[in-house]
Amino acid sequence: MSVFPTNICIVDDDQDFVGFLADYLKLRGSQCSIFWSAEALMQIGGFDQYDFFILDLGLPGIDGVDLTTLIRARSSAGILVVSGRLGPDAFNSALAAGADMFVNKPVRFDQVYHAIQSIWRRFAEPRARSNHWVISNDSAMLVSPLGQGVSLTPAEGRLLQRLRTAGREAVSRAELADAAGIVSSPDHRNLDAAVFRLRRKIEREANSPSPFRTVHGIGYQLSEAIDAALTDNDQ
Repeated sequence: MSVFPTNICIVDDDQDFVGFLADYLKLRGSQCSIFWSAEALMQIGGFDQYDFFILDLGLPGIDGVDLTTLIRARSSAGILVVSGRLGPDAFNSALAAGADMFVNKPVRFDQVYHAIQSIWRRFAEPRARSNHWVISNDSAMLVSPLGQGVSLTPAEGRLLQRLRTAGREAVSRAELADAAGIVSSPDHRNLDAAVFRLRRKIEREANSPSPFRTVHGIGYQLSEAIDAALTDNDQ
């Protein structure tokens, strides 16, 4: 199985940046299709023909957040947002829409390459130590399939345990807020902020995308299995 996506779609209206990035990725074995707007991509349809997307947020017409939502509704491909739009709202909106990672411009091409690799490992590479993530019995630690540990707050641990018990079923924001002990609100802002911080922590400490994803209009669901740690009686 390929260790790097072979068919990448780039949607960005910065023609110089996209041209040089596509040349860089082609030298590393990827075929890149380039579109200057979401509308140009949507005209040809067929999101499933690409195994990876690189998107800007500040697109003319339909913006990158809405495009991410459209792609995620039709494809499980990797999505990397590379954008000059700053601030927590940009991060939160992109990840809530279904992006796997957000990188700020200006950015070096080798940083984009390593970000793609990090996401792609979650999709394509065999696991080095385990097939699944593992959460400790006290819910204080999440361990990635490659062995990196991520410390969890009590609320984060309860949130992940609720997702784990649901398997691959989506869990509503209201249910997650209740399970995690997070004060709920009509727009679930507190929960979304907690999920955003957890995603960033996992990306930083495990060097990998988080094992859960946004389900637009509902809540969140696991994208990778999370196992409970074995007890002494299980071993």
